[in-house]
Amino acid sequence: VEPLYTKSAKTYRSLVFDAYAEYYTGRKFEEIEDVDATELRIDLTFPIFSKAQLRFSLPFYTNGEGVQIENGEKTDLEGNGGTFNFASIGFEYQFLDSSQSSMDLLGYLAFGYRADSIETSHGDYMNHRGKDIQIGARLDTPINPSWMFLTDVGFQYYYDSDDLNPAGDGDFGHLVATAAVIKHDRNLKPALELTYRGDFSDYNNLAIVPELIYSFNAIDLKLGVPLGITSDADDYGVTLGFTYRM
Repeated sequence: VEPLYTKSAKTYRSLVFDAYAEYYTGRKFEEIEDVDATELRIDLTFPIFSKAQLRFSLPFYTNGEGVQIENGEKTDLEGNGGTFNFASIGFEYQFLDSSQSSMDLLGYLAFGYRADSIETSHGDYMNHRGKDIQIGARLDTPINPSWMFLTDVGFQYYYDSDDLNPAGDGDFGHLVATAAVIKHDRNLKPALELTYRGDFSDYNNLAIVPELIYSFNAIDLKLGVPLGITSDADDYGVTLGFTYRM
């Protein structure tokens, strides 16, 4: 059972379907700020070898409103894609297993392409082109018999990018890192995550996310409330997650 943002460093043993609904407030992009929006995404992950798996991710809807930075006028956003999340395919390989060492360790490489443009009510397109590459590693280790620590540290580089960089124009890269603790010995599992996206310079989005996860049979229902810490962070939000292990 995984928290909302920090994936496990263990490869799966069967096909896993994830669905997410994320509502956030106060997000900033290149030409639009104070964005309040809802984004929907699905993931599909399946093992291909004993220590390897493929993960497909598809953001399929965004709807919200924000303020144009240039003139301060309000604008609506809507489209069949995501903002920071692109449609992607990733390869993941587990290097260490906790049954043989003190931790699980996994590395990943993914490539993404914007699924669709985000239209605005002022006649422009947001995110009408763009690709990305993601590389990183995940680590899990038990704290005690009841609690688990997980972390994911990666770098996401956006190229051929347009209307997306919150720190300016053109191509850019973000460190995308999360850390989580989860109590895993009961059906109702509390969790706490820290999430970071930024470049340590012009854009730093740091948030804390208290969560509750209800797990039964092969299904997990997840609820998280991201709370922004830094000035670049979203003000607050609500994220819902659904996982089905087939």
